[in-house]
Amino acid sequence: MELSGESMTDKPLGVKIFLTVFIFVFAYVPAATAGTLTIKTETTVKTENDRLHVTVKVENTGNVGAHNVQSNLVVLGERLKSPVKTELGVNQSDAFDFEKVVSGIKKGRYPLTVMVDFHDANQYPFSALSGTTFYFKEDVNADLLCLTDDMTMDENGELRFVIKNLGFGPKNILATLALPKELSTPRPQVNFQIESRGEKTLIFEIVNFSALSGATYPVFCYLEYDLGDTHYTAVSRAVVKIAKSENWFRRTRWVWIGVAVLVGAAFVLYQFKRRIARSA
Repeated sequence: MELSGESMTDKPLGVKIFLTVFIFVFAYVPAATAGTLTIKTETTVKTENDRLHVTVKVENTGNVGAHNVQSNLVVLGERLKSPVKTELGVNQSDAFDFEKVVSGIKKGRYPLTVMVDFHDANQYPFSALSGTTFYFKEDVNADLLCLTDDMTMDENGELRFVIKNLGFGPKNILATLALPKELSTPRPQVNFQIESRGEKTLIFEIVNFSALSGATYPVFCYLEYDLGDTHYTAVSRAVVKIAKSENWFRRTRWVWIGVAVLVGAAFVLYQFKRRIARSA
């Protein structure tokens, strides 16, 4: 830092200390973030006979490039991976195609999860998650209502889902929480029964595994059940935000500034009294 005008050696001692502490405090305030890396996904799903066709369009909507981009499809307990794209520049997009045989399952609707892996210029890993469903032979709606709220967390938190059975008759439900790689939960799947016209509250413990402060992630909870020869799926979406952490000096800067002002004023007053004593 460079100061214009009079040099610090020309200042009284109190002013010297004030300027020194002031410069010290703000020398540790971090600079603004250099860039934002944001990946947007768009998924198209189609079933023909016993084949599932999925196209995942990936677009870089941030202001820095994404590296080693790979799309992953999680469907019916299997993970399908696309080839790795070396770099996806700003405002660039690419599409990844998947195909899977889905014969041997009940008619109805099933979960489908897309996970896009990518890195920044320093090779720090990130992931972008999206959740949807597909149907086989017959499209059906689940008699479930799932309510949730977005949450902000630091190292850990709790994500709450309230499920209501809109139909008549009990249902045996499998709840599955889909998370990006940066987050984890000790129990991603829960089996439970919900009574006719009943209500159930699920709480998932969320742990910050590698997410950076200020990041925002969509997460998805799938609710599946069978009735007769038909499979049903409902999906609920929530947003998990990682609280921003501040540099210690930035959080306490006003305390330091206040101390600097008091110290400076005390020394100025001390010198003023000495001058009065000498002139008396």
